[in-house]
Amino acid sequence: MLSLSSKFTLLILGVLMVPIGIFILLFFHNMEASLYKDGQTQMIYELDKSCQNAEQIAVNCKLSSEIIVNNESINDFLNQIASDKKFTFMDILDFYGKEISGVQKIVKSNPYIYKLRIFVNSNTVKEIIPLLYKEDKIADLKWGKDGVPPTGTWCFDYEDALAQTDDSDHVPRIASLITRLNDYRYGRYGIVESAVTMENMFPDLYHSTVTDRTCFIDSDGILYSSPQLSPLWEKQKEDMMDFIHSLEESESLSNGAVSKRTRIGGEEVLAGCVKIKSIQGYLIRIVSMKNEKVALRTSKLQFSLLWIMILIVLFLFSNKQVTHILRQFFEIYDTVYQVQKGDLKVRVKNMSRDEFGELGIELNTMLDRIQKLMDETLHRELLVKDAQIKALQNQINNHFIYNVLESIKMMAEIDEKYEIADTVASFGELLRYSMRWKSGYVMVEAEIDQIRNYLALVNLWYDDEIGLSMEIPQEILCQEIPKMSLQPIVENAIGHGMREFTEDTCIYMKGEIIENICYIHITDYGCGLEEAELEKLRKRLSGEIEDTSGQENGIGLKNVHDRLQIGFGPDYGIVIDSRKHAFTEVTVKIPYQKRKKGIT
Repeated sequence: MLSLSSKFTLLILGVLMVPIGIFILLFFHNMEASLYKDGQTQMIYELDKSCQNAEQIAVNCKLSSEIIVNNESINDFLNQIASDKKFTFMDILDFYGKEISGVQKIVKSNPYIYKLRIFVNSNTVKEIIPLLYKEDKIADLKWGKDGVPPTGTWCFDYEDALAQTDDSDHVPRIASLITRLNDYRYGRYGIVESAVTMENMFPDLYHSTVTDRTCFIDSDGILYSSPQLSPLWEKQKEDMMDFIHSLEESESLSNGAVSKRTRIGGEEVLAGCVKIKSIQGYLIRIVSMKNEKVALRTSKLQFSLLWIMILIVLFLFSNKQVTHILRQFFEIYDTVYQVQKGDLKVRVKNMSRDEFGELGIELNTMLDRIQKLMDETLHRELLVKDAQIKALQNQINNHFIYNVLESIKMMAEIDEKYEIADTVASFGELLRYSMRWKSGYVMVEAEIDQIRNYLALVNLWYDDEIGLSMEIPQEILCQEIPKMSLQPIVENAIGHGMREFTEDTCIYMKGEIIENICYIHITDYGCGLEEAELEKLRKRLSGEIEDTSGQENGIGLKNVHDRLQIGFGPDYGIVIDSRKHAFTEVTVKIPYQKRKKGIT
C-alpha cells in the first residue's frame, strides 16, 4: 500500500540498516566481551599478587619459627625450664640479653611479623613479655582452647587476647603458625606461635564492598571475611564451595589464579579464585557486574535513540531525493492513467535525459502509432462496411439457384434425358455442399459422398471413366474432418496425376487406425512426381518456401494441410509420397475420436 518512492526509500534504508545493525550488535557484543575480559585479566593479576603476598608472609612466619627451633641455646634453656630447674636472676638476665633480645630484633626487622611467642610448661619461670609465656595462657587463644594443634597448623582470624592495649576496640585480629617443640627426654617442652595480622596477610578482606568483595576459605571450609560482609558471604557460601570444587575438578587452579563469569547468589558476577598452597586455603574475589551492565545498557539505549533519530532524518532526506528522481516516472504514470481512461491525445512532457526520459519518448511514439493505427482501422472498417453493403446489394439468392437446377432436372427427366438429370443432380448437391458452411467440420462419410458427386461431373469431360475404390472402416467414416479436406486432394490427383490417362482408371482410398491415429490414404497410379518436384512440394507444405498451389488448384494441398494442423495440432496434416511414372499417394493424418460429434 506504500507509494513507490516510500518503497525505494525503505529499501535504501534497509540496505543500510542491515550492515550497520550487524556492526552495532558486534560492537556492543565486543564491548561487553572486552569488559569481562579486562575484568578477568585485572582480577587474575590482583589475585596472583595477593597470593604472592600471603605466600611471602607464610614463609616469613615459618622462617621465624625455625629460628627458635634451630637455636640450640634457646632449646637448652627451654628444656631446663621444662625440667623445673631453678634459675637465678642473673641466669635469666643473661639468657634474655643474649638470646631473647636477638629474637626480638629479628621480629622487629620483619614488618610482616606481628608477634613471635614461646609458651613453656613451667610454673617456676618468670614470663618475659612479649616473647616468653606460660603454657596455660594458650587457653585464652583460639587455637589453644581445644588443646595444642599439630606442628604446621595455621589458625586464622582471632583476637590477640595476650595483647597489651588499653583500647579494646582496636585489638588486632591475627593469623598464626603453630609449631611444637619436642624432645625425646622431656616430650613437648614448648610451643612457638608465629603471628601476623589478618590485615597484612589478606589486605583485600578489609577493603571489600558489596560489589567488590574478597574472602578466604581454609582447608576446613571455614570462611573468613570482613565483619560487615559476613552475613552476605554466609548466604553465598554454598555457591562458593561449588565454584571451588568445579575449579579443582578441572585442575584450573594448578597454574595460578582463575577468573570466570558465573552466578553467585542468583547474580551474574565475575568470580576469581587462587589457591595459597603454603597455608592450604583459597582466596576468592567476587566483583558484581551490575553497575557495568547498567552502564552498558544505558549506552545501548542512548546509541539506539541516536540511531533512530539519524534514521528519521535519513528517511526524510532519502524520500525527498527519491521523489525528485522518480518525478519523470510519476508523470509517465499519470499519462498511462489518462490513456487508460480513454484520452489518447495526452503526451508525456518535460522529459529528462535519463532512462525515464527515454521511456517517455517511447511512450509518446507508441501513442502516436496507436492513434495512427486506430485511424487506419476506422478507415478500413468503413471500407469493409461499404463493401458488405455492396455485396448484399449484389447477392443472388441461393435458393433461386437450387430451384433453377431442380427445374432443369425435371425437364430432363420429362424428356427422358436421364444422364442430364443425374448430372444436374450431382452438380446441385456439390453446389449445395460447397455453399453450406454452417459448420467447419463434417463426417468423413459426407466428404466421400461429395467426392462421388465430383467424380460424376468430372467423368462428363473425359471419354474414359475415373472410378473410386474405397476400403475404409466404419470407425473412420464416423470421424470428423474439416470440410473440403479430401475433395481438393482428389481434384489435385485428377488434374495432375491423371491428366494424360487414356483408359479407364481409378482412385484408391484406404483407411486404417494405428495407435489412436486415423490414416486416410488417397492414391492414384498416374504420372507421379520426380524427386526434386516431390521435395519442393513437401517444403511448400512445411512453409519453407512460398506456396503457389492455391493459384492453380483452388484450395490447394497447402490449404488442406494448414487447416488440418489448425484443427488438430502440429502433429497432424497430410504426407505426400510419389514416384515418377508410378504413383502418387497423399495420406491424411487425423486423431481417432472414440466419441461421435454431431455435425451442424
